[in-house]
Amino acid sequence: MYSWIRIIRPVNAIMGFVATYISALVGIGLGLFHTEPLILSSIAGVCVFLVISGGNIINDISDAETDRINHPDRPIPRGEITVRNAGVASVMFFVISAILAAIFLNLLAGLVVITAIAILVGYETRLKGTGLPGNLAISLLVGMIFIFGGIAVNSVPRMVLLFLMAFLTNTAREIIKDVEDMKGDVNRKTFPMQHGIKASFLLVVLFTLAGIAFSLLTYAIGIFGVIYLIAVIIADAVFLVSLAVFSKSVENSQNFSKLAMILGLVAFTVGGVA
Repeated sequence: MYSWIRIIRPVNAIMGFVATYISALVGIGLGLFHTEPLILSSIAGVCVFLVISGGNIINDISDAETDRINHPDRPIPRGEITVRNAGVASVMFFVISAILAAIFLNLLAGLVVITAIAILVGYETRLKGTGLPGNLAISLLVGMIFIFGGIAVNSVPRMVLLFLMAFLTNTAREIIKDVEDMKGDVNRKTFPMQHGIKASFLLVVLFTLAGIAFSLLTYAIGIFGVIYLIAVIIADAVFLVSLAVFSKSVENSQNFSKLAMILGLVAFTVGGVA
């Protein structure tokens, strides 16, 4: 049993579950805690948990050979779980999540789940080593959580800007991570490996500033109030710090970017409640 817990990497899946609740909270505020919205958002959270878990299993299947060297302690290289059984489990997770979404939420939710599964599988089989397209795929999945949470509680329009903010800032962070990993990415065609650190930094700046712009636009058009503005300015300031320290320490830049994204989630939560 412990091997199955390890292969789904539950911490990532739980974070997706929590992010779904936050997106629903952003959508309808404290109305989330009424019985029906709470049940619907919980079902949506379970769907996200299952998709992320299935995606993590697919990741371990696709990396089975390299993990014999890089991560020999993982369940598949250790022989604790076979590739076949892992594949069956991932398909079960994907099918159950799609059925739950389509039956208990709506057909649009089911379609979003199927789309997310297709992107996940496409990333693992084709996009992982392609650089920027792979970064964009991962960021699209991150942003889709907000759309999905909005669909669950019938509040999609206000989620579009949040989707864009998450998509843009996460893409910046993915590129920073690729710069950080350049020494070990000898056989990967990441954007930094193909175009260099300078071009990568310019792209990070572009995506980060665009994300900041959308975060402020969210206040400007009245989606959230002043309390959100204060909270998101703090997050945006940390994003700017991540840019400022990039030339000195890519690792610190990545850490500040991660912190800024967490603060951004806090700002969304505050905005949804206030």
